[in-house]
Amino acid sequence: MPGTARPTPRSTGLPRPTRSTMSVVLCALVLGVAGNAEIGSGLLLLMSSVSSTANAQSAESGSAQLRAAIKSAAEKLNDIANSGPDMIRAMFAGKTPSASLLALDEKSIAAQAELESAVSAAQKSGALSDDETKELARLGDIAKKTRGPVKEDIEALKSVPDLPIVGRDPALRLAPKSQQDAAINNAEAAKKAVGELVAAIRKLP
Repeated sequence: MPGTARPTPRSTGLPRPTRSTMSVVLCALVLGVAGNAEIGSGLLLLMSSVSSTANAQSAESGSAQLRAAIKSAAEKLNDIANSGPDMIRAMFAGKTPSASLLALDEKSIAAQAELESAVSAAQKSGALSDDETKELARLGDIAKKTRGPVKEDIEALKSVPDLPIVGRDPALRLAPKSQQDAAINNAEAAKKAVGELVAAIRKLP
């Protein structure tokens, strides 16, 4: 109606935000986002560092296990090589059956294969340095060369007839002393070569 005053919007009782107030709010929001981004970045860096440390520890643990496998196989081979010469002497003296020496030789072949496999696995994974690999390869080749004469002695032992009742052992005791000494010396050479290889392996960290 003419002359009637228009109703004004009902006041909420809250002051209207000014430009300066809006600026403060926007700055706070921006700083909050930036702060969250910085915290998030810090968390990512921390997680990355933890992951890198865990990976390094895992690799170190793997290398230690591979080296332990090498040392274990080397000790087995060393025990066999150490007992070889004395067992041959006992066989020629009639105190140990030839079958025991043949069984020991089979164990020696298995232990050598186990050691070679362990060294190969460590080399492929980088658990051995180049210098360590070269030194073990050098000593391993020397030990392998001593295997040839011992193998010939074992084949000669097997060629002796294993007669019923009598067996082959009495015939072995009748072998010329020169042949007996040669077999013992071959076993001693193998014992020494394996010992030098094992000594180098024991020094691995």
